[in-house]
Amino acid sequence: MKEVLALIGSARKEGNTAVLVDKILAGIREKNKKVKIYKYFLHELKINPCQSCYFCVDNSGCQQKDDMAKIYRLLKRIDFLIIGSPIYMNYVSAQTKLFIDRLFPYIHPKAPKVNKDLKAVLVITYGWEKPDIYDEVIKDIKRVLKWHKINVVKTIKGFGYQYKKTEVLEDEKLLKKAYSLGLMLSRL
Repeated sequence: MKEVLALIGSARKEGNTAVLVDKILAGIREKNKKVKIYKYFLHELKINPCQSCYFCVDNSGCQQKDDMAKIYRLLKRIDFLIIGSPIYMNYVSAQTKLFIDRLFPYIHPKAPKVNKDLKAVLVITYGWEKPDIYDEVIKDIKRVLKWHKINVVKTIKGFGYQYKKTEVLEDEKLLKKAYSLGLMLSRL
């Protein structure tokens, strides 16, 4: 693994989602010191909504001039994608949904393609203490990513974290699981 892109759909830079993504990245770095990691908080990027203009149907890519152009370039060459999002109002955050919507150009035959072997991990956090309550949301995100030839190989769920932004730091088992996942991913 040479390059990893981590996209975090939470505005909390030290929140539960970011902590879990960072643990995965630490595991990757532990076994692969030369890996290049690109990490972005989606709320800091200027990503416009899809305008449904269909420029991408007849052309090679999206015509919008925003930070998604940088993400498109990375998706062509990275080896691994990590998408982290909290669940807000029963779905991924607006920032994460915006990123997913902007993958639309990749469906069309003339569009640039993601790295053909692109694998991904989802990191999903939410307040409810029911571990499977958002499995349908996760399945939906996996299906959309699969349309774009992005294969989700693992999902980490952090649940029951409702009020404190760093509650996950008290869950040593989950932190270990995220770190171990990073170690495993570094061998892919």
